[in-house]
Amino acid sequence: MAGQILGDRYQVERQIGKQTGRWTLLARDLQTQELVVLKLLFIDEQLQWDDLKLFEREVEILKSLSHPSIPSYLGYFEHELPNAKALTLIQTYVEGKSLEQCLQQGRLFTEAETKQIAKALLGILTYLHGRQPSIIHRDLKPSNVLLANRQLYLTDFGSVKRVSGNETTAFTVVGTYGYMAPEQFSGRAVTASDLFSLGATLLALVSGTHPSSLPRVGTKIDYAKLPNVSPEFADWLGWLYDPNLDRRAKSAQEALHALEHGRQAVAAPAKIAPARKPADTKITLKKEPTFLEITLPSRLGQVQLQIDQQQISMTQKRLGIQTGRSQTSPRKDITQLECSQSADGETMLLIWAGTQKYELKSTPSFTKPELDWLTYELSTWLKVPISR
Repeated sequence: MAGQILGDRYQVERQIGKQTGRWTLLARDLQTQELVVLKLLFIDEQLQWDDLKLFEREVEILKSLSHPSIPSYLGYFEHELPNAKALTLIQTYVEGKSLEQCLQQGRLFTEAETKQIAKALLGILTYLHGRQPSIIHRDLKPSNVLLANRQLYLTDFGSVKRVSGNETTAFTVVGTYGYMAPEQFSGRAVTASDLFSLGATLLALVSGTHPSSLPRVGTKIDYAKLPNVSPEFADWLGWLYDPNLDRRAKSAQEALHALEHGRQAVAAPAKIAPARKPADTKITLKKEPTFLEITLPSRLGQVQLQIDQQQISMTQKRLGIQTGRSQTSPRKDITQLECSQSADGETMLLIWAGTQKYELKSTPSFTKPELDWLTYELSTWLKVPISR
């Protein structure tokens, strides 16, 4: 159908992909002369309800996204056919090569290259998973990742799903064998399901082999047999690709932090002895099951830290009035507490939320009892590990 004009504006240049009831076309916008991608879903007797639901969801979610590494939504129209019609999604075109094409051409990626790809994809997943509600791609694999102009793009949101933190209902089973997390086979997915798919994708890049064909010991990959992969990186990959959801990385931020600083940075929480509030402290702490607030004296007034079910925020106040913008992050990004000391000897407690850190420091410094008390209260309330 090269040369055909759809929507009175888009001239088809070639077909990019074809599945039952779906076509993906490369076309030229005759108004702007830019190349675009058209994704068509045919409305006919063979159309399945789940296919229509997924297509409509893809359109809806792409409208809400704005990220430099995700092709942009440009529009939508219906195209009339002799015996049916087609719903058509218009997206920006990214001229590049998929990671799958690279693998088919015999390219293997070094550990350093794979780590760079991991960081880029974790950045995209951080954006998607940090939306309210979270957006799960559900089909991350080499063919859906493009390399173009030294930049990575995540494409094909046809399996995308919005989920709230407490969602328990089952939904349509989607994904690709070898790259799909085990829980997706039962129609369930969480943000960590995308991390499993990322781990599978990275394994394919460093080995040149489909994840399902890699050597195994029992149900797990034999990482010792992966060529040119350090034990530390193999351990990190195994953490992402763990079939047991409880043992897998919980968030993209946690995975990125561990990739940059080592798995020990997100080890299991250390057991610490209970610590009481010092009688002479000027720090106040209010704590409920779903809300925590800490107020500390500072050189310029007060620092107020608040954590609820949705986010963590830190605000500077002077005479009870907020000064400047609050620092905020999603609550689910909190991965670690760290007791630290600055170059001038000032003791502080750091709360890591992904790559952001929240510094709690008193004037002139925490006393040891104050530090132990706040560390204990935060660690037990947040259920996160402590690094000293």
